[in-house]
Amino acid sequence: MRSLKRQQGISLIGIGLFAFLVIFFGILIVKMSGTYFDHISLNKMIENGVAEQSANRFEFEDFQDRLRRNMDINNINFDIKKALTYDKRSKPAKLVLDYEERVHLFLNVDVVMSFNEEYEL
Repeated sequence: MRSLKRQQGISLIGIGLFAFLVIFFGILIVKMSGTYFDHISLNKMIENGVAEQSANRFEFEDFQDRLRRNMDINNINFDIKKALTYDKRSKPAKLVLDYEERVHLFLNVDVVMSFNEEYEL
């Protein structure tokens, strides 16, 4: 009968630890999902814009203006001038999107997400 007494189930400490982990990862998902959705939208906008223009007549300033307008429509608040660069010297020419976002979780804990994408023209 001693073995039945030991098999009483999860303890109060176990329940507390499980609840803490569920809440912590829930906060992570909620806080970080917006940044990832913005990156996915920005990635699709750049891919569509690159597909519309050919490499020999690519106007980087026009591309940035069109991209900025699309970002305004999709409510993406982001400084594209710092993150998007145009490399003419590489063969083939390419656009490089390189940036990082910081998201505040709680107290003094932040999450840093870095994104790096390259698009060939």
